[in-house]
Amino acid sequence: LKQIRELPLKNSPILLHKGDSFIQYGEKAKKIGILLDGLLIASYVSPTGDEWISRFFYPPENFIVSNHEGFYFGVESTECIRAYEDSNLILIEKEEFKDLLDNNRSFERTVRILAEESYIKAMARIHTFQSLNAEQRIRKFFHEYPELGKKLQRQYIASYLGIHRNILTRFLYKIWFATKVA
Repeated sequence: LKQIRELPLKNSPILLHKGDSFIQYGEKAKKIGILLDGLLIASYVSPTGDEWISRFFYPPENFIVSNHEGFYFGVESTECIRAYEDSNLILIEKEEFKDLLDNNRSFERTVRILAEESYIKAMARIHTFQSLNAEQRIRKFFHEYPELGKKLQRQYIASYLGIHRNILTRFLYKIWFATKVA
């Protein structure tokens, strides 16, 4: 994040207010964002019509904001990315991004490293979904992301974990009750 902040970028930071969209469903992805502060949520609509949370964007952990498929292939976004809270971003248009990749070895290396890290995290999330039950996924989420667990509404956490909100609520109540009795 520090290295990207030092790049001579064309755009100044912008403010997305809570609820504002970075990209809407069906919109062409022509930009990526560098999230300086705040929290954004990505969602998609399943074939059954249900909306699911797929990712959270927050610095310094996950600060590159993009519908990667749409940005890379130039197709309409299958995701909606919106601000969960007021958030500051620097926008990089697709042509500027390509130019930076072609002419700045340091930027290209940084992008490659971030892509590799993103792939590793995606594989870990797939493995979590395939191998852990709901209670284990909940425990893992709150262990790995305690700040997000405090900040996000339960429905968003439940959606991200692929469970119903009532299951999450029951489990959290069980933990809370167990700590009060102990």
